[in-house]
Amino acid sequence: MEPASQPASEGPIQLAPRTPDEPTITLPQPPGWGFMPGKDETSIRGILFNQELRRHGFTPNAVVTCEELTGQVGLPSQALAKERAAVIDLVGDLDTDTAGTVSGFPSRTITYNLQGRPATGLLIAVQNAKDRIWAITVTVQTTDADNPHYIDATRQLLDSLEVRLPTP
Repeated sequence: MEPASQPASEGPIQLAPRTPDEPTITLPQPPGWGFMPGKDETSIRGILFNQELRRHGFTPNAVVTCEELTGQVGLPSQALAKERAAVIDLVGDLDTDTAGTVSGFPSRTITYNLQGRPATGLLIAVQNAKDRIWAITVTVQTTDADNPHYIDATRQLLDSLEVRLPTP
């Protein structure tokens, strides 16, 4: 990974919407984790990473995406199913799959093996009053899943993430 565009800090990161109706994503920046914003032409909104936790040639990271699915799905449950199916197509079986909510929006937390590394994915489906639907994902991975600093950072990222739609 390249050096962070933003130095490691402990304040929240707000990922601004790219279109007027799109949700705003706010996530914590755990101590020691750097942040690189995503490029405008991709669904990747940002990558958090921690060089100090690098093990076995791999830097632990959390990739945040936001993709509009309007026209591809009609319901938030279909958005979650679409994202879940894409992960299964890539990695095969999931280890765990748990339903939940994030900021009042339906979500699923999944765990799986990604190229020999344990990964956790948080999938969130967001629908606004105009029936536009987005899928937000946060994928966290490492080669050292038992590291207490990684465990704490992952818990903080997944438990403190917030999603808000613009007020009409």
